[in-house]
Amino acid sequence: YTDRLKKARKEKNISFNKMAKLLGYNSPSSYMYIERGEVQPTIEKMNKISSILGHPVDYFFKLNVRGSHTSNDIKDIEF
Repeated sequence: YTDRLKKARKEKNISFNKMAKLLGYNSPSSYMYIERGEVQPTIEKMNKISSILGHPVDYFFKLNVRGSHTSNDIKDIEF
């Protein structure tokens, strides 16, 4: 998923600093760790990232979360 995060962020011309601020982080390194795959984002953060970058969550993880999945199903997905 990290390659797609990076690609989508760059396509939107969003810096690490701006992305971190949009996600509510105090430091750009907080987002950098997610994009590098060193930290696993929560589903809530991933939803926010998806909204900012304009792609559904399954774009990044190659999952089909749009069908008949419930919020409980989605919470159980491990990244």
